[in-house]
Amino acid sequence: MSFISDNAGCIISTVIIVVPLLLLVYWFLKKELEEKRITNISGIKKEILPQKLQAYERLTLLLERVAPESLVLREQRQGMNSLKFHSHLLRVVRTEFDHNLAMQVYVPDKTWEMIETARTELLKLINSSAASVNPESSSIELGRTIIENSTGDVKYHFKKALDALKKDVELLYR
Repeated sequence: MSFISDNAGCIISTVIIVVPLLLLVYWFLKKELEEKRITNISGIKKEILPQKLQAYERLTLLLERVAPESLVLREQRQGMNSLKFHSHLLRVVRTEFDHNLAMQVYVPDKTWEMIETARTELLKLINSSAASVNPESSSIELGRTIIENSTGDVKYHFKKALDALKKDVELLYR
C-alpha cells in the first residue's frame, strides 16, 4: 500500500511542477506569435501605404480630369461636330475610369460609390446636353451647353467624392 501512495505522491508533485511549466511555455509561445503577427501586419502596412496614397492621388486626378469644365476644355477638337464630340467625351470618360478601376481596392466602398456616382452624373450631363443640341452643330456648342448645365448635382457629387478622398487620406495618418 505504501508503494501506491509513494507513486501517487510522486505523480502529484510532478503534475504540480509540470502543469505550471507547460502553462508558462504556452503563454510565452502565444505572446511570441502575437508579436510576430503584429510585426508582419506593421510591415505590410508600411508596404501598402505608398500604394494607397498613390491610389488616392490617381483618383483625385481622375475626378479633376473628368470634371465637366476640364474635360470639355481639354478634349475640344477643331472641326468636330456635336455628335462626334458627344461620342468622344463618353469614350474619354469611360477610358479614364477603366484605367483607374483597380484603385477601388485601396479605398473604402462608400468612397468608391461616391466616385461612381460622380461618373454616372457626368455621363447623364453629357447625354442630356447632347440631346439638347443639334447633332450637326459645332462641338463648341455642345461644350458650352455641358459647362452651362454642370451646376447642381454634377458639381455636388464631384465635390462629395473629392471630399471623401481627402477625408480618407487624413484617416491614414491618425
